[in-house]
Amino acid sequence: MEQLPPLASLIAFDALYRTGSVTAAARLLGRTHSAVSKQLHHLQDHAGVELFRKQGTGLELTADGKSFARTVIRSFDDLRSGYGALKRPSSDAPVSIAVSATFARVWFIPTVSRFNVDWPEIDIVIRLAGPMGSRELDPPPDLLMSWDRLLSPMQDDPFAVPLGDVEIGPVLGPAHRHSWDGATLDCATRIDRRGAEIVWDNWQRLSGHRFRADRVTSYDHSYLVFEAARMGMGAAIAPRFLVEDELASGALVAPAGFLTFRDGFYVRPHETREGRLSRNARIFLEWLRDNARLPSSGHVPARASRDPG
Repeated sequence: MEQLPPLASLIAFDALYRTGSVTAAARLLGRTHSAVSKQLHHLQDHAGVELFRKQGTGLELTADGKSFARTVIRSFDDLRSGYGALKRPSSDAPVSIAVSATFARVWFIPTVSRFNVDWPEIDIVIRLAGPMGSRELDPPPDLLMSWDRLLSPMQDDPFAVPLGDVEIGPVLGPAHRHSWDGATLDCATRIDRRGAEIVWDNWQRLSGHRFRADRVTSYDHSYLVFEAARMGMGAAIAPRFLVEDELASGALVAPAGFLTFRDGFYVRPHETREGRLSRNARIFLEWLRDNARLPSSGHVPARASRDPG
């Protein structure tokens, strides 16, 4: 195994790169100029490579020095981030939660605005999860929202807090060519969210109905899928609570109705955070349970209580 240089020399090198001078690095570390300079030269001697050269009254990093400095910076940033996640968050730590962009715009941001009326001192950090979900987020969020039961079947989760039933089914603009005979929904175009095409097979299997389309098109984001359906471009699978306004106005119709998943809408801690949520995350989780259960409209009036339970 390659022998690493002393940690103190790497800390000094990290401070030099961040501040730009030995004097500023010494001030940042609370050490003397000579002590930091000694550590820097120790690192260079250990590496056997010129990492810096004298430039006027200061030091200038060489190309090798800059390249290694970026590695050191990333490593220390990862250490700081990992250690921050390891420690139990303080009482004023923000709560991070992973949601999709469409869900955030339609449901979650209005819900957070109501939470902030009750708890203005607690910050909720919204982290957008892409097609891979929370797996692509680093560091992981404190909490996850889950509702797409046609894409992710319900699982027993002792840490999940149910927020109500979720209804999911095909929706389309009334002017889009379609027919429904009580058993088969037939239309001109099927609109998929790329990577979630399986929801149509799952809908047919669970509903007992059939779906047929002359052609298939796809988009990267749910918002684009729902908007294309609203514009009469085809049929999309959607949760009722995210398109409730369009259904109420008649911009979308659901000829085959919706499948209902009991307690299919829930919030839960991220897998790596179970059992060690911060005080603020627990307060938010309890508030969601008491104030954000999902009716068919997806809109719940605010409640004034500040009791975290």
